[in-house]
Amino acid sequence: MENHEWKWVYISLLSAVIFFILMFVAGGMMDCMSGGCAVSFISFFLVICSFGVALLFFTRARVMDDILGGKNLLAHWVYPADETQKSAEREYANYRESNKAMLLIVGGFLVLGMIFMVILGGDAGIATAEILFIVLIIIAVVSVVAPKLELKRALNASHEAYISDAGIIYEGAVYPFHSFLVRMDGVSFVKETGKRPPLLVFSFIQLVGIIIRPFEISIPVPSGEEENARGVARRLGGKVPEEETIASPGSICTACGAAIKQGDDHCEACGVNAESGQLDGVAFAICPGCGIKVKPGVNFCRSCGYKLQ
Repeated sequence: MENHEWKWVYISLLSAVIFFILMFVAGGMMDCMSGGCAVSFISFFLVICSFGVALLFFTRARVMDDILGGKNLLAHWVYPADETQKSAEREYANYRESNKAMLLIVGGFLVLGMIFMVILGGDAGIATAEILFIVLIIIAVVSVVAPKLELKRALNASHEAYISDAGIIYEGAVYPFHSFLVRMDGVSFVKETGKRPPLLVFSFIQLVGIIIRPFEISIPVPSGEEENARGVARRLGGKVPEEETIASPGSICTACGAAIKQGDDHCEACGVNAESGQLDGVAFAICPGCGIKVKPGVNFCRSCGYKLQ
C-alpha cells in the first residue's frame, strides 16, 4: 500500500504559498475600499487554513509510515470485495449526513457575516459579502462532492484494515489517534446483529474552525477474529460488552437447565445451589410426567404441565 498522505502535505504547503502571495498582491495593488482589504483578509485566512491542513496531513503521513512499517501493529485484516462495498456505502451515508449538518452550521455563520457586512460595511462591505457568498457556494459544492469522491476512493482502495497503538488504516485512509486538531475519543467492540458483522467502532473528535465535529470509523471484524478484536479494544482502553455465558459441562443448572455463570454459587433462574442441586437444603422433586426436577411446593410442572399436587 502506498502512502499518499505526503502528496497532500506538499499540495497544502503550495496552496499556503499561493494565498500568501495573493494576500500581498491584493494589499499592494488593490484599493482597500474596492475589495483589496477583503481579498487580503480572506487570503490571510486561507494561508492559516492551508498551513493547518499541511500539519494535519504531515501527522497522518508519519503515522501511516509507522503502521505500514509494522510498528506496534495490533491487527491486520483483509476483506472480500462484497464486504468492502457494504462498509464503504455505510461510511458514505454517515459522511454525507455529517457534511449536511456541518454545512448548516458554517453556512449560517457565513450568512450572518454577509448580512453584517452589507449593513455596516458600505461599499467595501458589499464587496466582502460577495466574496463570502462565493466561499459559501464553494463549501456547499465541496460538501456534496467530497462524500462521493470518498466513496469512489474507498471502493478502489485496498480492502484492508491495519490497527496499531498510534492509529488505524482502513480502506486506504489513515486515522491517527492523536494529531493536529483531531483525537480519538474512544473505541468499542460491537457484537454482530442480524446481517451486520461485529465491528470495532473508533470515535474521533475533530476541531473545524471553532466547531467540534465528532465522527466514527467502523471497522468490520472478520469471522474468527472476534476475540482478537476484543483484545484490541481493551488494549486501547475501549468498551467491550460482557461476553455471553457459554454452556459447558458442569455449568448447566440440573433443576431448570439454565446456564450458570462461572463463579456463581446459585442459579440466577431458579435459585438452586449449583453444587448440591438443592434449594435451601431441600431436594427437588421429580415430575412423573417428564422426569425433570421441580421446586418443592409447586402445583404444576413448568415443562409438561403435570399436576403435582
